[in-house]
Amino acid sequence: MNMQEVEHIEIKVHDRASMDYCITAAVDRMIESAGRQQTRGILVTRLGDGHFVVGLSNAVPFGYTEQLDLRRQTT
Repeated sequence: MNMQEVEHIEIKVHDRASMDYCITAAVDRMIESAGRQQTRGILVTRLGDGHFVVGLSNAVPFGYTEQLDLRRQTT
């Protein structure tokens, strides 16, 4: 079976249970893609409340998953 490579998955959710489920599913899918390439790790980026992007990143070593929070901080 030849699976199409996935570079990133955008996630928009409205509750915590959906967030956990969707991020886990996206990371699992990225693990498959990363395993075939064996050159990049996985980066989970939080863009805002309930808005995430999960993707392969050259900045993350193969075999690792890292998180980045880019939400605007309110003071």
